Amino acid sequence: MVRLSGGGMYRRRMAESVIDKLLREQTGTPVRSPWHRFRGRSPLGKRCEGWYLAALGEIAVGKSLEALSSDWTIFHALPIGLEGWDIDHLIVGPGGVITVNAKQHRSARILVDKAVLTVNGRTVPYLRHAEFEANHITDLMSDRRAQTAPVRPTVVFVGAREVKVRARPPFVTVLGVDDLVGWLEALPVVLDQNECGRLTGLFDNPAMWANVPVETGDDLIERFQALDAEVRAASRQRRIYLPLAIFIGGGAAFFGIIGLVSEAMGLSG
Repeated sequence: MVRLSGGGMYRRRMAESVIDKLLREQTGTPVRSPWHRFRGRSPLGKRCEGWYLAALGEIAVGKSLEALSSDWTIFHALPIGLEGWDIDHLIVGPGGVITVNAKQHRSARILVDKAVLTVNGRTVPYLRHAEFEANHITDLMSDRRAQTAPVRPTVVFVGAREVKVRARPPFVTVLGVDDLVGWLEALPVVLDQNECGRLTGLFDNPAMWANVPVETGDDLIERFQALDAEVRAASRQRRIYLPLAIFIGGGAAFFGIIGLVSEAMGLSG
């Protein structure tokens, strides 16, 4: 892995852009009452769950990439300046330059048929988005005369029940997160160490990217981790509360029926 200074884009954290959006949206969410906490109500605002799941997906993919050998360098959450659009992960290594568009769809069935990708039967534009991101990186490299190999776009799914490729898309690779590292390590070598170093230095330069914050991450990530802990605690609480509510509700109904039967028997006697 090419060692980079701490002042560039390499310092950006997994899912940093989407976490920032989540926390901004979450700011206006009312604090839960003690009763809502007891019931296990999620602390997430109505429009926040999608951002939260997106962050978890990006983090899961980012953590899987930590298993790559030291020949690879990974960048996260690179902003490209189009209405908040960012590239979830950009990877540079012997196998070339790879963009990763991470998607979390719990228990979903993913079907890829050439240029059509569906999630539980619903067509989604993920292939087009992934290709756009790769083209953007290609343009950045070409503008700086750093084009040494094609950029490979990927869509990587987290939590899917099945990722079925009926017919491969012409440009984009679609994978489950568990298959990503093996696929990367198996790519043919197209970049030598010097070329990797030149490209990582290029991508590490903040001037390459749009709207980069002066300071990043620590406070942002700590706040996300605190929110994530609350969400997980609420989920655990629901697993306690719901059986309890069913038991209490069922018991109340049972004793209510017994009371009615006893009363009826008394009247008939």
